Amino acid sequence: MTTFPRLRTASLTLREWRETDAPRLVELLQNQNITRMLASQPHPFTKADAEVFLQRFMPGDLGHAVNWAVELQGVVIGGVGVGYLQHTPDLAFWLAEEKWNKGVMYEAVSAALNYLLLEREVPSICADAFSDNAGSQALLKKLGFVHTGRNEGRSRARLAGTYPTEEFRISPRDFIAAQQLRVQEAAQ
Repeated sequence: MTTFPRLRTASLTLREWRETDAPRLVELLQNQNITRMLASQPHPFTKADAEVFLQRFMPGDLGHAVNWAVELQGVVIGGVGVGYLQHTPDLAFWLAEEKWNKGVMYEAVSAALNYLLLEREVPSICADAFSDNAGSQALLKKLGFVHTGRNEGRSRARLAGTYPTEEFRISPRDFIAAQQLRVQEAAQ
Protein backbone atom coordinates (compact mmCIF):
# COMPACT_ATOMS: atom_id res chain seq x y z
CA MET A 1 0.00 0.00 0.00
CA THR A 2 1.53 3.30 -1.07
CA THR A 3 -1.25 5.90 -0.80
CA PHE A 4 -1.99 7.26 2.64
CA PRO A 5 -5.64 6.58 3.58
CA ARG A 6 -7.07 10.06 4.14
CA LEU A 7 -10.48 9.71 5.80
CA ARG A 8 -13.34 12.20 6.01
CA THR A 9 -16.32 12.16 8.35
CA ALA A 10 -19.21 14.58 8.80
CA SER A 11 -16.98 17.06 10.63
CA LEU A 12 -13.42 15.68 10.65
CA THR A 13 -10.51 14.94 8.36
CA LEU A 14 -8.07 12.19 9.33
CA ARG A 15 -4.87 12.84 7.41
CA GLU A 16 -1.17 12.09 7.47
CA TRP A 17 1.07 13.86 9.99
CA ARG A 18 3.30 16.62 8.54
CA GLU A 19 6.43 18.39 9.74
CA THR A 20 4.40 21.61 9.86
CA ASP A 21 2.27 20.06 12.65
CA ALA A 22 5.12 20.42 15.17
CA PRO A 23 4.02 23.75 16.75
CA ARG A 24 0.44 22.52 17.17
CA LEU A 25 1.68 19.25 18.71
CA VAL A 26 3.73 21.19 21.26
CA GLU A 27 0.71 23.37 22.04
CA LEU A 28 -1.63 20.40 22.56
CA LEU A 29 0.71 17.98 24.30
CA GLN A 30 1.88 20.55 26.83
CA ASN A 31 -1.31 19.54 28.64
CA GLN A 32 -0.41 16.91 31.23
CA ASN A 33 -4.07 15.85 31.42
CA ILE A 34 -3.48 14.44 27.93
CA THR A 35 0.09 13.14 28.19
CA ARG A 36 -0.44 11.35 31.52
CA MET A 37 -2.93 9.06 29.75
CA LEU A 38 -0.40 8.21 27.01
CA ALA A 39 2.43 5.73 27.29
CA SER A 40 5.04 7.29 25.05
CA GLN A 41 4.71 11.08 25.35
CA PRO A 42 6.59 12.95 28.09
CA HIS A 43 5.64 15.93 30.19
CA PRO A 44 6.75 18.58 29.63
CA PHE A 45 6.43 18.09 25.87
CA THR A 46 9.02 20.08 23.90
CA LYS A 47 9.76 20.99 20.28
CA ALA A 48 12.33 18.17 20.26
CA ASP A 49 9.62 15.75 21.45
CA ALA A 50 7.38 16.95 18.60
CA GLU A 51 10.16 16.20 16.11
CA VAL A 52 10.56 12.67 17.53
CA PHE A 53 6.77 12.21 17.45
CA LEU A 54 6.60 13.25 13.79
CA GLN A 55 9.55 11.06 12.78
CA ARG A 56 7.76 8.13 14.38
CA PHE A 57 4.23 8.83 13.15
CA MET A 58 4.62 10.39 9.72
CA PRO A 59 3.70 7.97 6.93
CA GLY A 60 6.08 5.09 6.49
CA ASP A 61 5.27 1.45 5.86
CA LEU A 62 1.47 1.50 5.78
CA GLY A 63 1.49 -2.28 6.09
CA HIS A 64 3.01 -1.86 9.55
CA ALA A 65 1.22 1.22 10.98
CA VAL A 66 -1.22 3.96 10.07
CA ASN A 67 -1.23 7.17 12.11
CA TRP A 68 -3.66 9.98 11.46
CA ALA A 69 -3.71 13.61 12.53
CA VAL A 70 -7.32 14.48 13.37
CA GLU A 71 -8.45 17.85 12.02
CA LEU A 72 -11.57 19.84 12.81
CA GLN A 73 -12.13 22.81 10.50
CA GLY A 74 -8.52 22.57 9.29
CA VAL A 75 -6.97 22.58 12.80
CA VAL A 76 -5.26 19.52 14.34
CA ILE A 77 -7.09 18.50 17.52
CA GLY A 78 -5.73 15.01 18.14
CA GLY A 79 -4.43 11.77 16.75
CA VAL A 80 -5.48 8.20 16.05
CA GLY A 81 -3.10 5.41 15.14
CA VAL A 82 -2.76 1.68 14.82
CA GLY A 83 0.60 -0.04 14.91
CA TYR A 84 1.83 -3.60 14.61
CA LEU A 85 -0.60 -4.33 11.76
CA GLN A 86 1.38 -7.42 10.75
CA HIS A 87 1.08 -8.96 14.22
CA THR A 88 -1.42 -7.89 16.89
CA PRO A 89 -2.64 -4.43 15.86
CA ASP A 90 -2.77 -1.92 18.69
CA LEU A 91 -4.94 1.23 18.67
CA ALA A 92 -4.00 4.50 20.35
CA PHE A 93 -5.71 7.89 20.33
CA TRP A 94 -5.63 11.28 22.03
CA LEU A 95 -7.61 14.51 21.81
CA ALA A 96 -7.34 18.17 22.80
CA GLU A 97 -8.91 18.51 26.23
CA GLU A 98 -11.40 21.20 25.14
CA LYS A 99 -12.91 18.62 22.74
CA TRP A 100 -13.39 15.87 25.35
CA ASN A 101 -16.93 14.49 25.84
CA LYS A 102 -18.27 15.97 22.59
CA GLY A 103 -18.31 12.84 20.42
CA VAL A 104 -15.29 13.95 18.41
CA MET A 105 -13.06 10.99 19.23
CA TYR A 106 -15.94 8.57 18.70
CA GLU A 107 -16.32 9.99 15.19
CA ALA A 108 -12.56 9.83 14.50
CA VAL A 109 -11.96 6.33 15.86
CA SER A 110 -15.11 5.00 14.15
CA ALA A 111 -13.73 6.18 10.81
CA ALA A 112 -10.35 4.57 11.53
CA LEU A 113 -11.96 1.28 12.62
CA ASN A 114 -14.24 1.25 9.59
CA TYR A 115 -11.19 1.60 7.36
CA LEU A 116 -9.04 -0.94 9.22
CA LEU A 117 -11.61 -3.61 10.12
CA LEU A 118 -13.96 -3.42 7.15
CA GLU A 119 -11.86 -2.12 4.25
CA ARG A 120 -8.44 -3.57 5.09
CA GLU A 121 -10.04 -6.57 6.81
CA VAL A 122 -7.77 -6.54 9.85
CA PRO A 123 -9.06 -9.53 11.90
CA SER A 124 -8.94 -7.76 15.29
CA ILE A 125 -7.44 -4.74 17.01
CA CYS A 126 -6.31 -4.39 20.62
CA ALA A 127 -6.37 -1.27 22.77
CA ASP A 128 -5.65 -0.42 26.35
CA ALA A 129 -6.36 2.47 28.67
CA PHE A 130 -5.03 3.31 32.07
CA SER A 131 -7.51 2.20 34.72
CA ASP A 132 -7.98 5.82 35.82
CA ASN A 133 -8.93 6.86 32.26
CA ALA A 134 -12.69 6.32 32.43
CA GLY A 135 -13.32 8.40 29.30
CA SER A 136 -11.18 6.24 27.01
CA GLN A 137 -12.59 3.04 28.50
CA ALA A 138 -16.15 4.26 27.90
CA LEU A 139 -15.27 5.22 24.32
CA LEU A 140 -13.75 1.82 23.61
CA LYS A 141 -16.85 0.03 24.93
CA LYS A 142 -19.16 2.31 22.95
CA LEU A 143 -17.19 1.47 19.79
CA GLY A 144 -17.69 -2.25 20.42
CA PHE A 145 -14.41 -3.19 22.07
CA VAL A 146 -14.67 -6.09 24.50
CA HIS A 147 -12.84 -5.93 27.83
CA THR A 148 -10.30 -8.78 27.90
CA GLY A 149 -8.47 -8.22 31.17
CA ARG A 150 -6.11 -6.08 33.15
CA ASN A 151 -2.41 -5.41 32.87
CA GLU A 152 0.13 -2.75 33.78
CA GLY A 153 1.69 -0.02 31.72
CA ARG A 154 4.03 2.92 31.96
CA SER A 155 3.57 6.56 31.09
CA ARG A 156 6.50 8.88 30.45
CA ALA A 157 4.37 11.76 31.79
CA ARG A 158 3.78 10.11 35.19
CA LEU A 159 6.08 9.26 38.05
CA ALA A 160 8.31 6.23 37.47
CA GLY A 161 6.64 2.87 37.88
CA THR A 162 3.78 0.95 36.39
CA TYR A 163 0.09 1.74 36.48
CA PRO A 164 -2.92 -0.56 36.05
CA THR A 165 -4.44 -0.75 32.59
CA GLU A 166 -7.63 -2.17 31.15
CA GLU A 167 -7.18 -4.30 28.02
CA PHE A 168 -9.66 -4.45 25.12
CA ARG A 169 -10.08 -6.13 21.72
CA ILE A 170 -12.45 -5.58 18.80
CA SER A 171 -13.26 -7.70 15.75
CA PRO A 172 -15.14 -6.63 12.63
CA ARG A 173 -18.21 -8.43 14.03
CA ASP A 174 -17.98 -6.51 17.33
CA PHE A 175 -17.64 -3.21 15.46
CA ILE A 176 -20.59 -3.89 13.15
CA ALA A 177 -22.78 -4.93 16.10
CA ALA A 178 -21.93 -1.73 17.99
CA GLN A 179 -22.67 0.38 14.90
CA GLN A 180 -26.03 -1.36 14.40
CA LEU A 181 -26.90 -0.78 18.07
CA ARG A 182 -26.13 2.95 17.70
CA VAL A 183 -28.46 3.12 14.66
CA GLN A 184 -31.25 1.33 16.58
CA GLU A 185 -30.81 3.63 19.58
CA ALA A 186 -30.94 6.71 17.35
CA ALA A 187 -34.15 5.46 15.69
CA GLN A 188 -35.97 5.12 19.03
